[in-house]
Amino acid sequence: MLVEELRASLPNIAEVIDQLTVSQSNDQRRVLLRQLGALWYRQDGEPEVLAELGLALSELHGVEPGVALSELLLAYGAAREEQRTREWESHLVRRMAELKGLHRIISAANSTLDLDTSMQLVVETVAEVIGVEVCSVYLYDKNTDDLTLRATHGLNNAAIGQVRIRVGEGITGWAAREGRPIAVRDVRREPRFHIEPGLGEEPYRSMLAVPIVLFSVERFHLGAAKLQGVITIQTYGPRDFTAEEINFVETVAGELAFFIVNAQLYQQTDEQLHQKVRELTTLQQVSKSIAEQLNLEEVLKLIVVKAVELSRAERADIFRVGHDGRLELAATYGGSPRGETPTFIAQAVREARPLAVHNAFNDSRFPELAEIAARENFYSLFCMPLRVQQGRTIGAICLYTGEARHFDYEHMRLLSTFADEAAIAIENARLYDESLRALAVKSAMLQEMHHRVRNNLQTISALLTMQQRRLAPNDRGALALRDSVARIQAIAGVHNLLCHEDIGVTTVDAVARQIAESARLSLSSPERPIHFEIHGDQARVGSRDATVLAIVLNELIVNAMTHGLAAEGGRVIIETTENDGMITVEVRDDGPTRAATAEPSSGGSGLGLHIIRTLVQDDLQGEFSLTIGDEWTVARVRFPQHESDGQ
Repeated sequence: MLVEELRASLPNIAEVIDQLTVSQSNDQRRVLLRQLGALWYRQDGEPEVLAELGLALSELHGVEPGVALSELLLAYGAAREEQRTREWESHLVRRMAELKGLHRIISAANSTLDLDTSMQLVVETVAEVIGVEVCSVYLYDKNTDDLTLRATHGLNNAAIGQVRIRVGEGITGWAAREGRPIAVRDVRREPRFHIEPGLGEEPYRSMLAVPIVLFSVERFHLGAAKLQGVITIQTYGPRDFTAEEINFVETVAGELAFFIVNAQLYQQTDEQLHQKVRELTTLQQVSKSIAEQLNLEEVLKLIVVKAVELSRAERADIFRVGHDGRLELAATYGGSPRGETPTFIAQAVREARPLAVHNAFNDSRFPELAEIAARENFYSLFCMPLRVQQGRTIGAICLYTGEARHFDYEHMRLLSTFADEAAIAIENARLYDESLRALAVKSAMLQEMHHRVRNNLQTISALLTMQQRRLAPNDRGALALRDSVARIQAIAGVHNLLCHEDIGVTTVDAVARQIAESARLSLSSPERPIHFEIHGDQARVGSRDATVLAIVLNELIVNAMTHGLAAEGGRVIIETTENDGMITVEVRDDGPTRAATAEPSSGGSGLGLHIIRTLVQDDLQGEFSLTIGDEWTVARVRFPQHESDGQ
């Protein structure tokens, strides 16, 4: 009965039974029984029914029942073990593929901190291992509480960075909110599914969304979950995702969570490092500006601009205490100049304490602040006093933001540094102004002193000139008085130059021109014209060296005009050179040569030359030489340059 039923319902079984009926060999029957047992397993037959079939066949074909049952059941068991072996092999292959995929993912995480590159490798690896058409990664933004597409395999790449999904929206947002995997066999039957425009996910039916969660173990706090994003996979047709596939994606999500956090920490550290570099560079620029220029307006403008850039504020102001003691706006960036200084800034300066306002619209300390904030469009502010030595407060620097801002230690440290720089700039400008005023007073006093000395010397010169006129022109006394008057006039000429200078410094060129003009007027005549040429470097000298040099030049020029050029006139050339801190003055005349009173290199032994040598060596700490040639007589004075009398 059983055999007939099987013949009617299972053609494959019926074919083997028919072969068994016509078979005459016991060995052949054993082979057919084994085929029947294996075929029965592949047909999902029950072993109990197979045993009944074996007993029925043994009666029909005269086969020992034990032999029939053993052959059938052994073949059945062998087929079952073979099937299990194939399943285990397939399972091991899948596990190897998963482990290989995890290895690739972990290697990518350890080889680079480029988040986008590594996530793209993750989605491609997951799609390959599981055998799906789509894999995507969305990252969570805690500030906006939504998910942003950052990598995909199979969807529109142009949507990366553009598609944003709110937490709780669609299957992806649902998994993020629930914090657990969500598997949907057919999204077309799932009311929560939401198609994102431009993503290109319309052809896909099944979907698995797994949240990327970082589970951290902290002291006194176990299992603090932190959402990092969601990883999703999709297929063209409906699909029931197995537990192994879900576990694999969860494992990938766990590794991805650590990688995302590490990459974000690296980016934050890198940004902080770049911020420090920008701060140091900016402070170096500000310090350099303060050191290079005394234009207070430009320095303060640079400070407020850099303060806004580095602190990411909308506006910065610098206030300074004026000469009248009132607080005034010195520089601003990002806003328009205001009229009267607000009372809260004046209070911060008066108390010399930093002022932080988180919400300008509900700060009970300053009732008028809400109106000012609404008018000037700011929400938070921070004000740092400007302090100099002895704890004196000279102003304040203020930052304003258009949104709520908690000014932490880094903000306060940065603003404190800018406050120090601004205080230095303002104090330098004040000291510079005071120095200019003091210098102007000193210059006026020096000019007045030189003016009075010049007048006194001219009075003495006039008295000596009157005494000279009482003597015969060729009298030795008259000649001595004439030389004394010339020397006094030379000194008076220097003081005449210095009374017109601001800081008591003149040039060799100006002294030479003054002496030459005085000598030309007093000693030159139309019958014996003498021409002066003065050229060379504009070497600067102090008042003391200028006075000594005037006497020396006067002696040289008078000596040339009264001896070498007295007979027929000629040229006098005065040339100045400045090199390596030394000044050289040459006085040349082309008058008739005369017998030298001493060796040319030493320059003679008369009173005038003795005065010259003494003044050059003792007062100028220099050298003097006189050379008499065939065409020119050259006197050379060389001495170190001193622009101030204290050197």
